[in-house]
Amino acid sequence: MRRGYSIGNIVCAILLSCLYVLGLTGCGGDSGPTPGGLSITTTSLPEGEDNEPYSASLSGSGGTLPYRWFVSPALPANLSLDTATGAITGTPTTQATTTHTFTLRDSSVPSETVQQTLRLTIRPVPAFLGIITASLPNGTVNQAYNRPVQASGGTPPLTWNIVAGTGTLPPGLNLNSTTGAISGTPTAAGTSSFTVRVTDARGESDTERLSITIGAGPAPPNPPNITTTTLPAGTVGQPYSQPVQVTGGTGALTWSISAGTLPAGLELNQINGAISGTPTAAGTSPFTVRVDSGGQFDMQALSITINEPAPPPSPSITTTTLPAGTVGQTYNQTLGATGGTGGLTWSIVAGNLPAGLNLDQPSGVISGTPIVPAGASSFTVRVADAAGQDDTQALSITINLPAPPNITTTMLPGGTVGQPYAQTLQATGGIGTLTWSFTGSLPAMLSFSPGGVISGTPTNTGTSNFTVTVRDTLNLSDTQPLSITISAANPAPDLVTLSVNTSGPGEGIVTSNPGGISCPSTCVASFPRGTIVTLTATANQGSTFDEWRGGPCNNRSGTCQLTMNDNQSANARFEDEDD
Repeated sequence: MRRGYSIGNIVCAILLSCLYVLGLTGCGGDSGPTPGGLSITTTSLPEGEDNEPYSASLSGSGGTLPYRWFVSPALPANLSLDTATGAITGTPTTQATTTHTFTLRDSSVPSETVQQTLRLTIRPVPAFLGIITASLPNGTVNQAYNRPVQASGGTPPLTWNIVAGTGTLPPGLNLNSTTGAISGTPTAAGTSSFTVRVTDARGESDTERLSITIGAGPAPPNPPNITTTTLPAGTVGQPYSQPVQVTGGTGALTWSISAGTLPAGLELNQINGAISGTPTAAGTSPFTVRVDSGGQFDMQALSITINEPAPPPSPSITTTTLPAGTVGQTYNQTLGATGGTGGLTWSIVAGNLPAGLNLDQPSGVISGTPIVPAGASSFTVRVADAAGQDDTQALSITINLPAPPNITTTMLPGGTVGQPYAQTLQATGGIGTLTWSFTGSLPAMLSFSPGGVISGTPTNTGTSNFTVTVRDTLNLSDTQPLSITISAANPAPDLVTLSVNTSGPGEGIVTSNPGGISCPSTCVASFPRGTIVTLTATANQGSTFDEWRGGPCNNRSGTCQLTMNDNQSANARFEDEDD
């Protein structure tokens, strides 16, 4: 990686230090391996097909992991680059050949970067693969036999074979797995049935049931007859494959061009008569094809027209309106467009965006936080693709002022002398930080914060009236009259004590209503003077309640009611059931 300096007269000592640090690699840079060994090892990208899943992976070596990958210009539509792994995935929708510069950055400090420019070709999906040979001519024992099984469509190269278990060729004949030609010298008469299969480079296949009859005597004259009278057009840069059909003929067939020439980039297969290749120039090429067989021949005048590929669609902006925004509130809208080749670039060509908003050129995102003044801003956006095609659209964005602040607190609770008091005033609307203030007076020892918090410990009773104001960063405000009433503290209650105990050989529990007593766990409780308390004695299993003893409770009932005008006591006696 090149380290560039613009200082003119560097002294020799600094230059020598630079050369030492950089390992004598120089202070300039290129897109090859860096001094730390960082390099992009991928030298080409596989071709893809229109509307078919695509997957490729960029590789690097050297440097310090982890890596980060970048690409410019953007990949074709629907393809994306994983910046962490270098994987290129997606389903392309546009047929084109594009050039991209890939950048690899490592994690060293400072980081090292290298670049590699690669071509990416997305070609059309080839035509459906199908065997077009429906029958094969007879042969004769001890006479050379050569006939192709022909197919159309598919992605070259094609591979041929006899499906196992479906029969065999006549003895002495073989199937050429590359050309599909059945040739050889039959050694025995008879009819042989079999199934032939063709498979293309994409794994697509087709089969055809065929048979060959080998006669014992010489076959009658059967001159070849070319049945193809027209050939379909092709497109520059797209694979082309079409067979020339023939009937008749004796023995091996040999094909040739007797007049004219094929389009540049196409060739005629002399064995099977297929015209294939990738045309490189547009135009119409007339020619005459000839087939020879057993000393006889046939010729046919043909022509192939090669067309220029259709130009990529121009970009078209699909966004026609944009929503309004509000001062001080985040705004984010993405402009939409269809078509175009390679990455799209956005710009403002007339007018201006509202203050505080910006347009991101690669993504078409208008974002930011609008500021005053409010109002409508009209402007024209332009989108351009890598081929220089563009589109424009007039748009506008209206920025509104936010709703002013509105105090929602309409009353405040009272407080009590000597008890802490804290209330936060509430408001809606406004923009930015809300600031609170008040006029009038608060209860003694209460304070008012700019955040709208009233707090403290009041010391005096009475009602204080005041007016609060809330103001936002745009100086919009609202007011609300309020009051706080401070009351005297309630006197402490006059309490008396109830003491309970249990006795006797038995066991049980005494509870009270109101609660407080649960003896033997809790046997003493305080109650306000004058409280009527009901005690209930419940014997445990194996015991019985005997009686209440002492104090106001002096009966054999399981309950006792007493009025707590003074401190009171009660005793519950329990006996064993066997006593």
